Amino acid sequence: MIPEEFEAAVEKVLSNSGLDLKVVFTELEKWDEAIFLTLALINEKEKDFLTIQESFKVEYLLENGNVITIAFRPTPMDLLEE
Repeated sequence: MIPEEFEAAVEKVLSNSGLDLKVVFTELEKWDEAIFLTLALINEKEKDFLTIQESFKVEYLLENGNVITIAFRPTPMDLLEE
């Protein structure tokens, strides 16, 4: 489950200019949940945005000039377990 602080930070970036949010998750499930939560909040607030997707990184360029970056970086132990 995503911490409430993450949702509050996304809300703040959506509401105020001059703020960017960059978050790195080490658990794939949380990264995935964060992407869906962020997109839901953007759509709920009816904000215009552009999405840039790379492997394991999504950036939302918002109409107010802010950027939300959500990335996944596995820990070295995760790679060894596979």
